Amino acid sequence: MNNKKVVLVTGGTSGIGFGTIEYLLEQEKYEVISVSRGDKNLSLAKEKLGDNANKVLFLHGDISKEEDCNKIYDEIDSKYGKLDGLVNSAGIIKLGGIEKQTLEEWNNSININLTGIFLLTKTLLPLLKKGTNTSIVNISSMSSKKAGGSIAYCASKAGVDMLTKYMAQELGKYNIRVNSVNPAAVYTNIYVSSGDYTQEGYDKWSEEKAPLYPLGRIGDAKKDLAPTIEFLLSDKTLWTTGAIYLVDGGKSI
Repeated sequence: MNNKKVVLVTGGTSGIGFGTIEYLLEQEKYEVISVSRGDKNLSLAKEKLGDNANKVLFLHGDISKEEDCNKIYDEIDSKYGKLDGLVNSAGIIKLGGIEKQTLEEWNNSININLTGIFLLTKTLLPLLKKGTNTSIVNISSMSSKKAGGSIAYCASKAGVDMLTKYMAQELGKYNIRVNSVNPAAVYTNIYVSSGDYTQEGYDKWSEEKAPLYPLGRIGDAKKDLAPTIEFLLSDKTLWTTGAIYLVDGGKSI
């Protein structure tokens, strides 16, 4: 009998989402589902995973679109009939303050970073209610507490923190836990994808940021973020909900 938890990770082909999937597969306790929008990242993720790619159910969809969320629901319901964990990791950033940020950039950030979590979680709720010790982990950011970089990103992540608390309060009666993980800078492709940095420029930025952290480096998705995410998904945190976990290398001290 397969007692593995069924867990969906959005943004699962890059960044924190991909690092989380790599880590979950190594634990051998999870049936893993990945949701992403881009075909290019999907191909790269499968290549990086190698044979382990066969252990992941890859789904394509935009979590800010209701029809895509409904399609994701149908595919999970058909294969598993339940969902034990949801990691809302999909996110984008575009640098700029109120003078520079365009309305389109603002709307895109809010739609993916905040509305997408609301919509996908709402859509999948019937499957989450059928799960065992169900856990939702939202990937927020230290930027929810400290302004800088992108006004839209900061605002959307502050929204994620309150969304986390509200859902924790509301869904507790279904034994569904909801927590967030709030990292500082983590080495991902988010800035290169946005066009704000070239790869060379981002690598230089990462090196310059490292000495500003008490632990002397920026974060690694698999090594530094995924273990905390898995901890919150696991049965080791059955009395933890509505918590905001700063995983930031000490940057917020």
